[in-house]
Amino acid sequence: MSLQNIQLSGDTIARLYTMPLVNMNTGRQDTPARPETAQDCRFLGSNKKGITILVDITDASFLPDHSFNFLMGILNACKLNMEDVALVNINNLKDRGYTGIYNTTRPVISLLFDVSPNSIGLPLQFPDFQVHKYNNITYLSSPSLSSLENDKAAKAVLWNCLKTIFQL
Repeated sequence: MSLQNIQLSGDTIARLYTMPLVNMNTGRQDTPARPETAQDCRFLGSNKKGITILVDITDASFLPDHSFNFLMGILNACKLNMEDVALVNINNLKDRGYTGIYNTTRPVISLLFDVSPNSIGLPLQFPDFQVHKYNNITYLSSPSLSSLENDKAAKAVLWNCLKTIFQL
C-alpha cells in the first residue's frame, strides 16, 4: 500500500481532527470557522447536524475507548456518526456553563450523559430519560455511558427516547 492509498477508519479520523476544519453549520448560522482560543469549547466531531453530546470524564480527553465504542454504537443505531455531532467533555472546560458551550456548538439537540442540567447552569431541572425542550433545544439527560453499557433496562429506555428525538 502506498502513502497515496491509505484508508483510515471514521474513529481514527475523528480522533485526529478534534475541531472542524471547515464550518459546516449552513442552515443554522453562518459564522466563520476560527482558531481555538482558551475560552473556546473544544469538541470531538464535525457537528454537521447540531447535536451536542456532553460528558463529564476525569480520566480521558473525551471518552475512554470502551465508552467511545459504546457511543459509536448508539450513534450508528440513530443513523448518525461523529461528523454529525460535537462531543464535549465538560471536565476539560474552565467555564462549564451551557452558554459558552452552546455559543460554540449551536445545538439543536443536546444529549447529557452523567451531566445534570444544574451542573452546566441550565435554569431548569429534569430527570433522566425525559425528553425536554427549552430555548429551541431538545434535551435528553441520561446516566453515564459506562453505567448504561451493562444495564439492559436503562439502554431500552434510552433507545425509546432516542427514537422519539430522531424520529426512528
